[in-house]
Amino acid sequence: MNFSDGILSWYQTNKRDLPWRGIKDPYKIWVSEIILQQTRVDQGIPYYFRFIQQFPNISMLSEASEQMVLNVWKGLGYYSRARYMHYTAHLIMKDFEGIFPANYNSLIKLKGIGPYTSAAIASICNDEIIPAIDGNVTRVLSRYFGISEVVGSTLLQKKIRWISEQLMPAQAPGDYNQAMMEFGALICTPFIPKCESCKFQQLCYAFKNGMVGLLPTKKKTIKKRLRYLNYFHLITPDGRVAIKQRKEEDIWKNLWEFPLIECEKLIKTYELPGTYLEKYIKTGELVCSCTKDVVHILSHQILHVRFFTIYLNSIDFIDHDHLVLINPNDNNYPFPRLIENFLKTN
Repeated sequence: MNFSDGILSWYQTNKRDLPWRGIKDPYKIWVSEIILQQTRVDQGIPYYFRFIQQFPNISMLSEASEQMVLNVWKGLGYYSRARYMHYTAHLIMKDFEGIFPANYNSLIKLKGIGPYTSAAIASICNDEIIPAIDGNVTRVLSRYFGISEVVGSTLLQKKIRWISEQLMPAQAPGDYNQAMMEFGALICTPFIPKCESCKFQQLCYAFKNGMVGLLPTKKKTIKKRLRYLNYFHLITPDGRVAIKQRKEEDIWKNLWEFPLIECEKLIKTYELPGTYLEKYIKTGELVCSCTKDVVHILSHQILHVRFFTIYLNSIDFIDHDHLVLINPNDNNYPFPRLIENFLKTN
């Protein structure tokens, strides 16, 4: 049995029962693929159901406001994915008469849909014979064939694509692509792969040569940027909380957060009556304050965060044009997970 037949055979026996399996609707496959770009399957499933329930088709997604989309997405992180989906929905309604395309050449032109996602949708929904190559596929083939080029390098990408094109079966290309991704997720995992139960172990270069932990060759770790965020959790006499929307081209664009001072350090409590706090409120309005520190790690950034809970005796804010007062239980404002977690516990 050759590799392609073997992986398809394994898939038919071991594939997980996922809500988007067996579906040929390119819209629903697109939703599942975008959610899973930076999210584990078990975490993504409830978000998939939530998203499809709220926006069952491309038309309803396009008619929703961006805030509605971000609110459904909240907690998943990487919010640019949701913004791109909303933008793409408008584009499909305008340029494709509301019909979600299922062919690779049309999909690749849409914002937020790269080569992998385009190939996955086209092969699953349109039976196009085109490999969908992600980290799982790269890892499986690097180990099986002993490819030592560094992850992210052009040479590795070319080799993996060439091999994938040779292995793609003319029949069931969608099943083949899903089988490769599934095998990488369940058996040929990044850490502690299940080599003992792998049907390919006797033919796998990495297993035979003791290189499973070395392949694929990892690129040098990118140094993470350190940032220091000082949040003011301002509570009014009637129990409302002040929030503001992030507008700049940065993390969490268009999400909501507490008033913020970002600087080169975490501010000390005794420094609040100075220039820091005066950006938002009059110093005399501060009744009491306490702090909570959090370290929040993103893909390329480490956020050192300090929350100051401040009880006010009036709501005469200096920055009132940009602040909104809400009930802490109001779910109409999408927050980053960092802020959402704080509100749940305070």
